[in-house]
Amino acid sequence: MSLDIIITFSVIGLMFLLLMVNWYSAEIIVLSAVILLIWSGILTIPEAFNGFTNEGVLTIASLFIILYTIQQHPAFLKITRIVFGNSQTLQSGLGRMMVVTGSFSSFMNNTPLVVMLTPIVKRWSEKYDIYPSKLLIPLSYAAIIGGMCTLLGTSTNLVVHSLLQKEGQEGFSLFELGFIGVPFFIIAFIYMCLFGHRLLPERTVVHRTDLQKNQFNVEAIITDDFPYIGKTIEQAGLRHLDKGYVMAILRQGECIFPVSPTQKINSGDHLLLIGEETCSEEIKRFDGIIIQPLSMEFSHHVSDLQLIEATIPKDSSYISSCIREIGFRSEHGGVVVAVYRKGQRLNHKVGSIRLKAGDTLYILAGNSEGRYERSTKNLVLLSTHTSVKEIRIRDWIPIFLFGGMLFTVTVGLVEVTHAAITTAIILLLIKSITFDQAKDAIKWDVLFVIGGAFGIAEAMIKTGAAQYLADLLISHMDKVTPFLLLVSVYALTNLLTELITNNAAAVIMFPIAMAFVQELSMNPEPLAVAIAISASASFSTPVGYQTNLLVYSSGQYRFMDFLKAGIPLNLIGFVISMLIIPLIWPLT
Repeated sequence: MSLDIIITFSVIGLMFLLLMVNWYSAEIIVLSAVILLIWSGILTIPEAFNGFTNEGVLTIASLFIILYTIQQHPAFLKITRIVFGNSQTLQSGLGRMMVVTGSFSSFMNNTPLVVMLTPIVKRWSEKYDIYPSKLLIPLSYAAIIGGMCTLLGTSTNLVVHSLLQKEGQEGFSLFELGFIGVPFFIIAFIYMCLFGHRLLPERTVVHRTDLQKNQFNVEAIITDDFPYIGKTIEQAGLRHLDKGYVMAILRQGECIFPVSPTQKINSGDHLLLIGEETCSEEIKRFDGIIIQPLSMEFSHHVSDLQLIEATIPKDSSYISSCIREIGFRSEHGGVVVAVYRKGQRLNHKVGSIRLKAGDTLYILAGNSEGRYERSTKNLVLLSTHTSVKEIRIRDWIPIFLFGGMLFTVTVGLVEVTHAAITTAIILLLIKSITFDQAKDAIKWDVLFVIGGAFGIAEAMIKTGAAQYLADLLISHMDKVTPFLLLVSVYALTNLLTELITNNAAAVIMFPIAMAFVQELSMNPEPLAVAIAISASASFSTPVGYQTNLLVYSSGQYRFMDFLKAGIPLNLIGFVISMLIIPLIWPLT
């Protein structure tokens, strides 16, 4: 084994370890690994960052822009609101929801789709007295499998498609992966409707109205005897209370919300404190403060606030930070009133809670607060306040352009990359989306992971690490057949995607699989299909796929809930793939 191979394996091993422990976001870990390979002399700068100009990466960036524009269509939210139709039972609602979700997910990013449908699922569940925990995991699964059905359904399919083209192959057609995705979805649909939902727990979720009602429990009046009149909240000692914090101030009929630490206190101010029941006892220790029942005037202002549900994604920079350290009020213009983790409410003081991936936050914000109209990299909104807009003729232009793009790609007139980039540019030219909106629509963390992973794959090929690993495995196996290799590639990729990110797992496994292809004189397409499907088939852990993490805390699930419902689905996907792939894509 050469020194270059040892260095490459060492860097990749360290990268895998950091991705598994989730100390840093995935894009930072992958790009750091690329930098190490540059400094060690394994990669040149052009080789390391060539992936960022790859056709697959450019296509994914363009699709983010296109789909963001479509999702802003005024009719889109109305369409998703009919997801359950007139369904009134668990099985009928579950079936209809999975079909609608899977259909949409075939052509759009599944993460915003699940974000959009989660509050709709909860409201329908509450209306018909059905446990949301019976529906939210199936919602995530339907979005994942639906994305397997087309080339555009998930970024993983596009990445593997680009890697195939780099090997001199044609790549996938628009609906080619549907040979696996559609049968998988049908059997998964039957499984979830007949058996899978029985494996899911019966857990109630937070009732937003109850949470909102029970939080506002202390109103304090500042009298002339208060020694800190004219001082700030922090100077008065009201910033770091053990049992609560000042959420709003009512002053001469006007409500000050949110309250910053530098807000000065006046005589006659009414402070609204949020916290534990013993918060009032803590406030009574201050001279010049009188506790009274919540007044009607404060209740009127409270009703003008909205309670927003959000979750912390696995690549958020907020992970391991206290809410107080983030400066949540100044950063987001709202107040965190409760944090739920693994289905349980954390009873610590909110400001001192260190956030983890999957935490659900309940945030109070003003109804006119624009910062809560969309998700960000650090905070994914599961419910927002969105005003209803009138539909204009020009609002349909992105829909028609997207349909035209799909048609031209399907009939083979243009490559998917050319069609996607052209459509995105046209949308910018006709001002269906602004340049700033386009920048925000692109999920840069996803592109950085994919681009960086291409650099890792280049190092494996250049140093011979992929070939060395293939030779090593072949020498320790009595007889490697093409089918046995297909089974092994699928199983290993599926295991990796449950531990790290789906795109990184696909890009790293691809050169290893291609090294086997050369040894056994195989057709590379079946292995590429196996990698694309297995990299997306993350059902057994809440951290393997972003949509699983989104519903994890929102449905008050436990880790074991994903294992119970997900492992059978992983096995179903494996069996379907092993039966169909050799029939459609010859192994040799």
